[in-house]
Amino acid sequence: MYLNARPIALLVLSLFLLTNLNASVLTWEKTKIHTDVIEGEQTEVKAAFPFKNSGDHPVTITSVQTSCGCTTAGLGKKTYAPGESGEIDAVFHPAERVGLQQKYIMIGTDEPNQPPARVLFEINIMQYYTLTPRYFAWKVGEAPSEKLMVLLSALPSRPITDIVSRVQPAGTFVTRLEVVEPGQKYNLYVKPASTAAGMSSAVIVQIKFANNAEREAKAYVYVNPPGVSQTDD
Repeated sequence: MYLNARPIALLVLSLFLLTNLNASVLTWEKTKIHTDVIEGEQTEVKAAFPFKNSGDHPVTITSVQTSCGCTTAGLGKKTYAPGESGEIDAVFHPAERVGLQQKYIMIGTDEPNQPPARVLFEINIMQYYTLTPRYFAWKVGEAPSEKLMVLLSALPSRPITDIVSRVQPAGTFVTRLEVVEPGQKYNLYVKPASTAAGMSSAVIVQIKFANNAEREAKAYVYVNPPGVSQTDD
């Protein structure tokens, strides 16, 4: 069986031209930037995404949108000549967020048949400490036994220098702190003063660190009446 080579060649050429027509002329130095920050130490985190117009005609950026209101993005100008470079400037506002944050920025252009380009600003917000679990419960009438919470310094460069616990309202629960590893690990034991009736309280831990930073950790403890489920993790 013989095939006509000319139609096949035309098809391949058409696909090649279509692919190049749909290829974006903006090329990015990097499409993902990752940075680590420490919780509470920065009010904003910045990153820049450099790009270049690698095409043979001017390109205008028509829109810059972010995936979250906590992130803003902009650029110095909108239209870029062939060979000209620019950058998208991103600013993330951590507020009270912790952990890994992934914020996308979508960049639209006047290129026909082109979806917006997308870059990723990834911020890992490291906490000063971890306290687990954050909830404990006893049943009305059960023995008021101690239960254990573990507090860890999450950052070797920020060891704990002082730690104090209290309960609010006072007198409802009893706490006991045990030093496991100075500056790094502490056991916090909690038990109800009585399980005769239902009640709830907050255990508040005041923590000071080597760089003079202070943090407040909270856990919640309950004595539950019959019919109410336990809330411990």
